[in-house]
Amino acid sequence: MSSHKNGYTLVEILVVTTILVVLGILLLIGINPMAQIYKGYDARRKADLQKIKTALENYYSDHECYPVFPITDSAGLPSYTCESDFLRPYLDSMPCDPNSKKPYTIYLVPAVSVCPQNFAAYAKISSYYDPNANDIAKCPDTIEVHSPNMTNFDTIYGCSGQVEVCPIHYGCKKGACVVVADDRIPSCSPSFCDSKCSPIKIGTKTIDCTSKKADGSYTRECIEF
Repeated sequence: MSSHKNGYTLVEILVVTTILVVLGILLLIGINPMAQIYKGYDARRKADLQKIKTALENYYSDHECYPVFPITDSAGLPSYTCESDFLRPYLDSMPCDPNSKKPYTIYLVPAVSVCPQNFAAYAKISSYYDPNANDIAKCPDTIEVHSPNMTNFDTIYGCSGQVEVCPIHYGCKKGACVVVADDRIPSCSPSFCDSKCSPIKIGTKTIDCTSKKADGSYTRECIEF
């Protein structure tokens, strides 16, 4: 007479539990909840910047100036209180970063004018999940929106604050110092902000665009990337 076992053995329970745990881990890896959260933050930041841009452009249409914000941050850049109604009726309340809860940076040009004619608004973004997060030279992990006539130089300066960013780049080409880029990052290196291509002095010898190596090539030639 055969006997019948009721229930499961400990080994069977452990095997099923292990399989469920492995499947759970694989599911989490596939979904990557943190990635979804960060992507959600970035989507919100992009939408917020577009709201700010639309509001500022509508303000400009009515006043022929962009608004001068009443508050500045520690760097002297225009800022505002989160959820401020400063731009009403163009924008009911100013949005803030969904993660840090801090205001987005807004840079006005001219910076000290009572009637700014250009602007750029910036947000920090998760560069790991967004391929466009490093499109602005000298401003990593940053996205922006700007007014139609905002120059690339002003856009870079607005988020980097680096005075060495120059609107015109010079470089050595065949023994002459020439313009290699205007209002953009040059496609060759080395490049310089001055029209003399930054000659250097080594001992008593000055190395400039006309200096040559033993093989006849120029020492400070601007090489294409």
